Amino acid sequence: METEVLSGYELKKMLNSGLAYLAVRYKDVDLLNVFPVPDGDTGTNMYLTLTSAVQEVGKAGNLSSIGGVAEAASRGALMGARGNSGVILSQLLRGMARCLKNMDRVSAKVFAQALDEGVKVAVKAVIRPVEGTILTVARESAKEALKASGKNLSIVEMLKKTCQAAEKTLNRTPEMLSALREAGVVDAGGMGWLIILQGFRAGLEDGRTPGFAQAEPGKPPDIKLEKVKHVLKYPYCTEILIKTDNADTGKLQEGLQKLGDSLLVVGTEGFARIHIHSAHPGTVLEECLKHGSLTQVKVTNMNEQTSQAEAGKDREPALKPYGIVSVAIGEGIKKIMESLGADKVITGGQTMNPSAGEMLQAIEDVKAETVIILPNNSNILMAANQVAELSDMQVKVVPSRTVPQGLAALLAVTPGASTEKIVENMTESVKNVKTGEITYAVRDTQVDGQKVQKGAIIGLHDNQIVNWGSEVGNVVLGLLEKMAAPDDEVCTLYHGEMVTGEEARSLLGILEEKFANLEFELHYGGQPLYYYIISVE
Repeated sequence: METEVLSGYELKKMLNSGLAYLAVRYKDVDLLNVFPVPDGDTGTNMYLTLTSAVQEVGKAGNLSSIGGVAEAASRGALMGARGNSGVILSQLLRGMARCLKNMDRVSAKVFAQALDEGVKVAVKAVIRPVEGTILTVARESAKEALKASGKNLSIVEMLKKTCQAAEKTLNRTPEMLSALREAGVVDAGGMGWLIILQGFRAGLEDGRTPGFAQAEPGKPPDIKLEKVKHVLKYPYCTEILIKTDNADTGKLQEGLQKLGDSLLVVGTEGFARIHIHSAHPGTVLEECLKHGSLTQVKVTNMNEQTSQAEAGKDREPALKPYGIVSVAIGEGIKKIMESLGADKVITGGQTMNPSAGEMLQAIEDVKAETVIILPNNSNILMAANQVAELSDMQVKVVPSRTVPQGLAALLAVTPGASTEKIVENMTESVKNVKTGEITYAVRDTQVDGQKVQKGAIIGLHDNQIVNWGSEVGNVVLGLLEKMAAPDDEVCTLYHGEMVTGEEARSLLGILEEKFANLEFELHYGGQPLYYYIISVE
């Protein structure tokens, strides 16, 4: 089917197809990543960056204009850019979006101009561009697109010519770079861009997004790697996202250029992304702090990566199906969550909500295909949902609003079940838990027309004050009388740092006598400010 004009709908199909093509080939691209040492994984970085772009388009809703879709893809790619290759890919998409801005539908000629504009923007982002890289492949393929678009060809036919030029240029990259020639490989980033272009063509040609059989690019020469020990002058690869009101990329480049090499500085409204190899990453962070607040900071020791590769440890283990990030307040609760299977526990809660950056870092640390977040606090739930949208990984948020709900969700995990089923069970489990908390009033207040004085011990049931008094034990008794129902079976108490073990055990004996129908458990929670956190199920 020939398509003479491109709308936002067609561009969405092209992006989805490009991602599907890369999904089956990104590990092949990773195998070419030998230049000069593994600086992340080129294929993986491009795949995750394009994933973020496609996700952002999906979140933008029913965009119909090609300019709107291109802008959403550009925004997502910048926020999710990984590594040098990911940043360059984000700039190729950014340049395309700049050319297509405010356009509803475009011809083959305009789309070819967008590909060319993408190259121009990407080249400007690289401080010292080198021939024989993804930039060369993108430039030559864009030239062919411009040439073909002047021959009254359909957009599909133009993209076929574009892919042919990209493949021809890719196979010549070893002639341009001695490092590629010596290693016997083509440029990894160039191959990644060729695969994406092939996905663009196939998605537009017949609407198929996977198209696995058509994703085969020209095979590179046999890979023959020499075992050479590399000691780098600038061994630390540093990636940073800066939140700033004024992304002055010129000043950023000027300040960072003297600190290392492989520098990339790209910006959009409110953000700037940095990639640099340096000898002192702390100095890089200090320079970036002059321009705004830092998030998504990643520092990698490339000398260490190389040593591991030479020892046969060059690949990380396969991702497990799911991992769990949980928020906890108190050392005891943290340990309990870890014992119940939480892969990463972030300290935070009523007195200190974790930042989005901390949650993003925790997601990164959990090596899993899907990461499940348990916020365990109503004030953290919204931030967790936002982080899930920002992350370029597959993230699911279980809406746990209290620590007992989070613990119940962890207990609901059934090893061996599908990730979808596990998330479903965890989400359902939080509905069956009643939460009580014992703390103190920090000011005078009114509850149901009655005055509660500052300093009074108060009992909360699902975040509502339901009773108060002057003695902790009596308030716990009164709270449980309001919380517990005849069909409840288990009550668990987590005592905080303000309660001794002896005091807690003494209260437990009283509760067991008073509520004979309940089975009680007592644990040290270690939480500050809250005498007890109580779970009833």
